[in-house]
Amino acid sequence: MTSEIVTEEQAAQYRLKYLQKFMGLSEEEGRSLVAILTQETPKEQILERPIRGGGKARYVPGFRFIQRFNDAFGFLWSQEFPEAFERDGQIVSKGRWSLQIPGRTITKRYPDGMEETVRFDGFSVIKEHWGSAEVKKYAQDILAKDRQGKPLKNSQGQPVVRYKRGDVMDLGNDYKAASTDAMKKCGTELGMFLDVYGQREQSEESGPSDQQLQSFYFRAEKAGMDKEKAEAWAVEQTGKQMKELEQQAVLGLVADLIDLAKEQK
Repeated sequence: MTSEIVTEEQAAQYRLKYLQKFMGLSEEEGRSLVAILTQETPKEQILERPIRGGGKARYVPGFRFIQRFNDAFGFLWSQEFPEAFERDGQIVSKGRWSLQIPGRTITKRYPDGMEETVRFDGFSVIKEHWGSAEVKKYAQDILAKDRQGKPLKNSQGQPVVRYKRGDVMDLGNDYKAASTDAMKKCGTELGMFLDVYGQREQSEESGPSDQQLQSFYFRAEKAGMDKEKAEAWAVEQTGKQMKELEQQAVLGLVADLIDLAKEQK
C-alpha cells in the first residue's frame, strides 16, 4: 500500500498560501474564496434532463454558475467566445473565462529601520473550454394563426404553414446554449459543482455497463444485425470498438438502432 505524498489538509494549506501570495488575500479571505467555489451543490439546484438513448443526466443550470462566479469574484470576471461554428447538426463554441489580478507593491519595515519592497506584477487567470449544443428543429409543421388564434388560410383555402418540419427553431439560442456549456466547463476547472459534474464525467468515461451492452445487442437484433455485424456497425459509426466507447456514446447508438429498426418496418 502506497502512502500519500501529501495529505488533503496539507494540500489545502498549500493552496491557501498560493492565494495569499499571488492574489494578495488574507488567510481568511482565501478560505472564503475556496469555500464559495467548492461548496456542495444544494439539492434544489440540481436538475435532470433526458439523454439520447434513455436515462437521465444531472446538471446545474448556467445561471447558477454565473451566480457563483459573481459571489466569488464580485462581478470582476470576464467571459468571451472567440470561436464558434456549426457542424453535423451541432453548434460548437470555444469559451474563454478570465480574471484579472492587478499588480501590487508590498513594503515591509523591520525593527532595525530597514525596509523591503516587493513588487508583484498583474496577471490573468484564464480557463478555456469547448462547449456544444444541438441545433433544434421543428418536429412537425407549425401553422400560422391570426390574432384570435385561428389558423390562417391562403387563397386556395389551405392552411398557411409558418414553420416547416425540419426548419431551425432558434439558431441564436443554440449558439447561446453551446457558449453556456463552454462557460460551465471553465467553471468546473475552478472547482465549481464538481460533486455533480465529477460523478457524471466518471460515469461517462467508465465504459458501457453490462445492461447497456445487452440493450445494444438486443436493439441491433431488432434492426437485423447479429453480434458481429452490430459491432462492425458501431465501429463505422464511432471509429471505436465497443469496449472503448463511453456510456453516453452507447446510449446514442441504441437510439440510432431503434430508429433504424423503425425504418425497416
